[in-house]
Amino acid sequence: MRQHSPAASGLFRTGPLALISCLCLFVGCGEEPEVVNSVVLSGGAYVQIINRQVPGEPTDSSTLAALNDNIFSLEIRAAGDTLPQGLTESPTLFMVGNDEGGDEIGVARVVGDSSRVYVFIGDDYAGNYSIPGCDWNDPDIFTHVVITYDGSTARIYGNGEYLGSKTLGVDLDIGASHALIGAVWDMTNDPSSLGNFWYGAIDEVRLWTKVLPAGEMAFRYQNPDKLTRNYSPTGLDPLLGLWRFDRRGSDGDVVLDGSGKGNDGVLKAGAGRLDFTDAGA
Repeated sequence: MRQHSPAASGLFRTGPLALISCLCLFVGCGEEPEVVNSVVLSGGAYVQIINRQVPGEPTDSSTLAALNDNIFSLEIRAAGDTLPQGLTESPTLFMVGNDEGGDEIGVARVVGDSSRVYVFIGDDYAGNYSIPGCDWNDPDIFTHVVITYDGSTARIYGNGEYLGSKTLGVDLDIGASHALIGAVWDMTNDPSSLGNFWYGAIDEVRLWTKVLPAGEMAFRYQNPDKLTRNYSPTGLDPLLGLWRFDRRGSDGDVVLDGSGKGNDGVLKAGAGRLDFTDAGA
């Protein structure tokens, strides 16, 4: 039998074509990468953002402890879904607690009114607000929510519009609390105390150590894919956390913090379900 060398038979080539052929063999030329934009949480799934502050040490301004300076903005783009029948606890978009089990920052939808959100700051109730165009029962409608706090007054915006304010004058003290996207601690950092789980998609969460100007809110709502190059000459510096959910993952996988501060999250399926979708920006 005549034997063919690999080069003669065309199984292996030399030159530039050889490199292209090998790359296609291993990475799949012509295959489009999967596009995801949002994480979908249901029935007990959530995301945990690690608080890297070392207890007893000076405040590390790159950690969640920087919120204790009492100036922040929280920006969220999310969609809801129909809630299970009989559910009474308010599904939570975002929270960071304190060492006593309270909510230093909390945002949740109002059960019984699919257009409204509750807001808590410094463990104080900052009101509930109706958002124009919001329907938390519709998984295809994404809503933009922004809360700012300047150490005295909380201001709330929804879908580019100013919704209202509340003068609080409280000091934040998050202690060792991790932050959560899609759930609430009843006892700080204790997984057995989790509740108020979100039902729906989380497109993006941005946490800033500055007060976002009111004049930017309409642009932010209308241009969800654009970030700091449109707003700030200092780039990503004012961001404390940026969680985009643009890579598919599963229970235990890391959600990288796009701010560069290292405040990565961890996907937690819990007793619920984690999924991803290309819906969102």
